[in-house]
Amino acid sequence: MEFKGISRTFSTVGEMQYETIGAFWDELARVYGRENLRGLGYNWTDTSIEYVIGLIEGDIDEQNVNVTLPDYGWNCVAGKTEKLGDIYRDIYKDGPLKYEIEMFDDEGNCQIEFYR
Repeated sequence: MEFKGISRTFSTVGEMQYETIGAFWDELARVYGRENLRGLGYNWTDTSIEYVIGLIEGDIDEQNVNVTLPDYGWNCVAGKTEKLGDIYRDIYKDGPLKYEIEMFDDEGNCQIEFYR
């Protein structure tokens, strides 16, 4: 599977990524619509995460990265965006991830696909 989009690196110190990645989503949602976006997190370090936002359908004109992902072996959970921290605590209790793909809608729902 190929994931194409715009890549940025975010700090994870003090869980800052929730706010800064949220602002990144808001920026692109104004142009492409939140429900057509998906975000990929990968290459975690002790202090950062690489994060790419791409489209569910189509390509972003300014895309600057293409990440090759596994086709099989993904797990999926869904919930409320306001509970995102709790959702991730539950996901991570079984160990670190190699990749995560997030999708959100304007009604406050989220879906997380993850690969270990």
